[in-house]
Amino acid sequence: MNRLVQKMTYIQKQNRKAFIAYIMAGEPRWDAAADIILELEKAGATAIELGVPFSDPIADGPVIQAAANRALANGVTLASIFMQVKRIRENTEIPILLMGYWNVFLQYGRRKVLEDAKESGIDGFIIADLPPEAEPHFFLKARENELCTVLLASEITPDERLKTIVKTSTGFIYYVPQLGITGLNLQINDEVKSRIKKIKTMTDEPVCIGIGVKTGEHINLLNEVADGVIVGTRIVEFIEAHRDEKNIGALVGGLIDTLIRENKIV
Repeated sequence: MNRLVQKMTYIQKQNRKAFIAYIMAGEPRWDAAADIILELEKAGATAIELGVPFSDPIADGPVIQAAANRALANGVTLASIFMQVKRIRENTEIPILLMGYWNVFLQYGRRKVLEDAKESGIDGFIIADLPPEAEPHFFLKARENELCTVLLASEITPDERLKTIVKTSTGFIYYVPQLGITGLNLQINDEVKSRIKKIKTMTDEPVCIGIGVKTGEHINLLNEVADGVIVGTRIVEFIEAHRDEKNIGALVGGLIDTLIRENKIV
C-alpha cells in the first residue's frame, strides 16, 4: 500500500490529526535537507511535501519563491531530487510528496516522471496548476503505479467541480481556505469550517488545510473540522534563518515537535 495512504488511514483510525510539513528540495543544502527530513519524521510529522523549484511559481509567496530561486541557483533539478530521495529512503519511511508545477514534470516526461518517482521512493504529487481533466492519462497511470495525486480545492470551487476533484484526488484533499499565495495571513471563520464539513460529506479522503497556517492557534481552530494541516512558509522561513547552523535538522525538528505536541496533533 502507498505509504501516504497507509499513514493517513492509520491516523484517521486513531482519531488523530495529520501534520504535513513543506520544505524546498535541497534547502539549504542536500545533506542538511536529508537531516531535516529525518528529524521531521522523529518529531512526528505525518508526511513531507518536497517543493520542486520552478522559475515562475505563480501560487507561491515571496518566502517560498526565494527558496526556489536559491535551490535553482544551487543546481537542484527534478533528476537530482529523485536521486537524493532514493538515498534518503535508506533511512526513512515517512511519506514524501513532490509539490510543484506541471511544466517541470512535463519537460521531464510523463512516463519517465512516474517511473522515476516510483523507483526513488516518492509517494505522490501535488501539482498546483494541473486540473484532472487536462491530463487524465497521467492521473490514471499515477494511480496504477500506486502514486497519490493530491488535488486542491478552494472557497470558490463549484460543487460540480468538487465532485471531479474528490473522485480523482488520492491521499488527501488539499483545501485552500482563501484565495492567494502561500504565506498570506490566514482568516478562519464559520464559512471556512462549513465548507470543509461539506467537502467531507462528499468523500472519505482526508481533508487537510494549507496556505497561511503558521501558528498553534491556526492549527487548533482548523483541526476542529479538518483532518490535518499543512505548514510551509513558517518552516521555510525557519530553515533560511538557521541555514548556517550545523544542527539545523535538530532545530527544525524541535520547531515541529513543539507545534505537534502543544496542539495535540498526535
